[in-house]
Amino acid sequence: YNHAIFVQEIGQAISSVLDIDALIKTVVRIMEKRLDFDRGMIMTPDKQKARLIYRGGYGYESEMEEVLRTTGFHLDNPRSRGAAVEAFKKQKPFLVNDIAEIEKDLSERSRAFVRQMRTQSFICVPILYEHESLGLIIVDNIRSKRSFTTSDMNLLMSVASQAAISMANAISFQKLQASEEKYRTILESIEAVSYTHLTLPTNR
Repeated sequence: YNHAIFVQEIGQAISSVLDIDALIKTVVRIMEKRLDFDRGMIMTPDKQKARLIYRGGYGYESEMEEVLRTTGFHLDNPRSRGAAVEAFKKQKPFLVNDIAEIEKDLSERSRAFVRQMRTQSFICVPILYEHESLGLIIVDNIRSKRSFTTSDMNLLMSVASQAAISMANAISFQKLQASEEKYRTILESIEAVSYTHLTLPTNR
């Protein structure tokens, strides 16, 4: 029941937000306030969908947040086998209560990143809208060491579902704005050329 109320709260809070950055900040703020996870973050792909970008989070020390901002999670590299990349590409969630269980499947670079972040367990769920990956929600428990459950993962998948709808709306709105701005620029250019043509002196 509490999970259902929380998911409804998320949906109401972001339903009318049409700015991606504001939307992500709102989701992160509610997650930090209402969920029992030590750390959490949202990642989205860049415009070229070549890598995942850290867009917002909570519970991270400043130096760790800087690492997240500057680390490239490459979607265009076949050798990238990190959980975040796999969850985004394969559109499936991951629940890991002991990082040692998957460490052998990670690249050396991914293992180094996990050690740097001091991650022992995590949940990673894709944000999906109409079979398209729009981003990821990732949480972990670095301090409490509380084990994750299927219920935790299902809750995050519900949050991701709500976020996906609002993100898709925000992306569509941004595309519409960009299209209108492009049309306005073209129209202004045509008007400027027409005005210049009409005001040029004629040679007699």
